Amino acid sequence: MSTMLAQVISEIKDRVQFTSRVSLFLDFDGTLVPIAADPRVPQLDLGTAAALKLVSSQEFLTTTIISGRAVEDLYCRARLNRLIYAGNHGLEIFGRDLRFVEPLAWSRRAELESLCGELRTQLRNAAGAFVEYKGLTASIHYRLASEADVPAIHAAVYAAVAPNGALFRVSRGRKVLEILPRTDWHKGAAVLWINSHLSERPELSIYLGDDTSDEDAFSVLPDAITIKVGDAPVTCARYRLPDPAAVQELLLWLANQEPERLHRA
Repeated sequence: MSTMLAQVISEIKDRVQFTSRVSLFLDFDGTLVPIAADPRVPQLDLGTAAALKLVSSQEFLTTTIISGRAVEDLYCRARLNRLIYAGNHGLEIFGRDLRFVEPLAWSRRAELESLCGELRTQLRNAAGAFVEYKGLTASIHYRLASEADVPAIHAAVYAAVAPNGALFRVSRGRKVLEILPRTDWHKGAAVLWINSHLSERPELSIYLGDDTSDEDAFSVLPDAITIKVGDAPVTCARYRLPDPAAVQELLLWLANQEPERLHRA
């Protein structure tokens, strides 16, 4: 166990053990799996899949995977029915009798698909870059592209979105540009919605994420255990873990907790 993980566990163990209901949120890429050059490749390794299955079986834990990936994509990579899946940065939510799709994002699917078609044409000569249409959002991936092509890729995306600026905005990630609908919805709003719609309201939330979009969730959960994964220099999270391997260890620790309040009951 790393020093950083041991410190996090030392600081949070009393809160976890004296709480009867915990809502656990996990980003996918960079949190459960390492960032890959090709975003189509990542799969849960056997250890993390086993840890996630064990966590999902605990009655005191309600676990949500929340990601920029589409819900169908997330489910295909985890295939656990007891999880909640929040895809497209929380614009769509599915699992454990919860159903939600943000209505403005849903209404703009046709415009977004057309925009993606335009960008595929414009970027056809940028080797290593590709456009991923995800129904409610889109991603332009360029981790495999030449650094010399990156300025032109950025310029093409911003130019394509500009005429649709009332409907969409561009957000920068790690070697990816996201085209998102202009709504008041984000990962933070999704987290609050999920917690308010659970059949048993959680007394404690735990959120782990590595992406800039996770900061929206960190900021709306001031009393939660918020954990930034990776080495980003600035974050609203209270704690840090170095990598997905440490996340796997934390999940195993969580899955083996027996809340004292439940034990006394």
